[in-house]
Formats: sequence, structure tokens, C-alpha cells
Amino acid sequence: MTGELIDHIGILVPDLEAAIEKWSRVLGYEFSPIGRYRSDTYVDNSDREPHFHDTRIAFSKQGPPYIELMSVTGEGTHSLAEAGVHHIAFKGIDHVPTRLAECAAFGVREDGLSLVPDGSVHLAFTDKRDMDGIRLEFIAPFARALIADDGGPLWVDPATGRTSLWCPPK
Repeated sequence: MTGELIDHIGILVPDLEAAIEKWSRVLGYEFSPIGRYRSDTYVDNSDREPHFHDTRIAFSKQGPPYIELMSVTGEGTHSLAEAGVHHIAFKGIDHVPTRLAECAAFGVREDGLSLVPDGSVHLAFTDKRDMDGIRLEFIAPFARALIADDGGPLWVDPATGRTSLWCPPK
């Protein structure tokens, strides 16, 4: 097993705009424009069959670790009952299923997968009951399902070729 560094801490909130305002005021952090993590093939404890998942998000500019604020949605891992500190995230995991198997060897179960169209796992959450009430999120290094809040495409950073919630510098 590797000792990955924390990329971000996810906080699940019932009112994303109010949370951005509050976290900005209290910490002095700047948050990205709101985007959406949208997947047609999400699997979690509410439905073990791939289903639609759409969560509004914003990331702090300050970090790492960054703060990810996420809106509650649905009946499973992102429901209102799960509000609060949701996960600690680790990016750049070359093979997420292998990392989940390593966790399973220690009794840490999976509870949330986002698949890409070819069936590969883009990200996975562990079961919060197995890690003292906090999920771990493991994220593969390939493209993710981020879009603008209005459903349109995000800005593409010419330096990295990756989409970004942050608009181009002025």
C-alpha cells in the first residue's frame, strides 16, 4: 500500500450557496464557481445497479488539502442523512479496484463507485462505518464527469489539457 497525500476533504451540505458564503467568510477561502459531478453510472448503497448521480460542487482555491463543498442529493451516499464531513480524498490512484481490494484486506468495504462508459472505475468511496465515520475517496488519474452548473462544458486549462471549475485567468 502507498501513503497517498490528502487532496481534499469533502463536506456534504444542504444549501451549497449558503455553505460557500459561510466557509468563505469564516476561513477567508475563495471557492470555485459551482460545477456538477454528473454520472449515468454511479453505484452506491441506495442502488447497486448503475444509476444517474448529479451533485453540485465547489472547491476551495486554498490547499491542498482543498475543501470540496457538495450539495446533498438522492437517497444514498449523498443524501441529507449523510450531511457533514463526507470524505477524505486521494487523487491519482492508478487502479482504483486494486486500492479497494487492499482496503478490503483490512476489513474496509466499498460504498460508492462512479464508472465511466467503458466500465472502468473513476472513483470509489469506502464505507464510512469501517473508517470511524468517514469515507475515503480514491480517484483515478483519468478524466472525470465534471460539467458547469448550467450543464455546459467547463473551461479547459491549456497547460494541462484538463477541464477546470476555475475560469481562465483574467
